[in-house]
Amino acid sequence: MKALIYLVSIIAVSIIIFNMTQINFEVLFSYENFTSAVMILAGFSCLIIMRIMFLNEKIKKIQKK
Repeated sequence: MKALIYLVSIIAVSIIIFNMTQINFEVLFSYENFTSAVMILAGFSCLIIMRIMFLNEKIKKIQKK
């Protein structure tokens, strides 16, 4: 499970980085940047969820002792 969490986190970071390069900073609030902004937020949300899952795994490990 730990490897899957790391894999999904790496994919989320790559999605964030890719979409940051797609944003046109000259016209920041244009409609063409909307999709990239949503994907960046989705990537950050995925990272938060993966962090929660990672902490959940640690808590399970501690409770078994």
